[in-house]
Amino acid sequence: MRPAPSLRIAVLAVLLSGCAGQAVPSVAATGTPLRWKALLVAADDAEPVFDNGVDALRRSLLSFGVAPADIAVLKADARQPGAVATKANFDRAMAGLAGPAGTGCFVYLTSHGVKGRGLFVAADDAVIPPTYLAQALDGSCAGRPTVLVTSGCYSGIYTDTPALTTPDRIVLTAARADRPSFGCGADDRYTYYDECFLDSLKRGAAWTAIAADISDCVARRERAKDFQPSQPQSAFGRDVAGLTAF
Repeated sequence: MRPAPSLRIAVLAVLLSGCAGQAVPSVAATGTPLRWKALLVAADDAEPVFDNGVDALRRSLLSFGVAPADIAVLKADARQPGAVATKANFDRAMAGLAGPAGTGCFVYLTSHGVKGRGLFVAADDAVIPPTYLAQALDGSCAGRPTVLVTSGCYSGIYTDTPALTTPDRIVLTAARADRPSFGCGADDRYTYYDECFLDSLKRGAAWTAIAADISDCVARRERAKDFQPSQPQSAFGRDVAGLTAF
């Protein structure tokens, strides 16, 4: 028996209302953006560890499928003027991170740190203040999933800055704001944090899991040397709490 016309209309209305109520999945729900743009900065050249970390991280991103054109690299000792880690070049490179909604921003900064001020920029003999970094990210990456990593002594100043810890942003730091980090010796290839980051970074892994692995790795290395724990810090915005890597 065929259903009565009124019944068919009622069933159709229910089905249509169900379809209309299905929202397009957000970035947080789907896990990761379809495209990432990255800026990698070795802001000091007093030791080779910072360059080494940035070079290795670039190779990792390429292996994850990030396009070469979407990876900008600045170094304190770069030969080309436009690739030197200066404020002017940093501003230009940050502008290059702009993109359509859903494009992820990844910014990795490694250098020595200055307590209470931020990471050191050798070419400018200056530091990267948290408020300036917040303004730069707001200008290029606002409203888009963003991962900021600051690797250096006392870098917890960045997670302690509310302007940086926005709902669309993950911020990872190598140490508490009042603690040094380690691994800048002549025999070190990478800083402790940079090496642990490289070892823990896995494509498709949750950033929460990556951060936990990094902290465990750093703690093990520091215990082995009887160093004061640097206690890497992390802040996860509510819109990116489930974000996965690349």
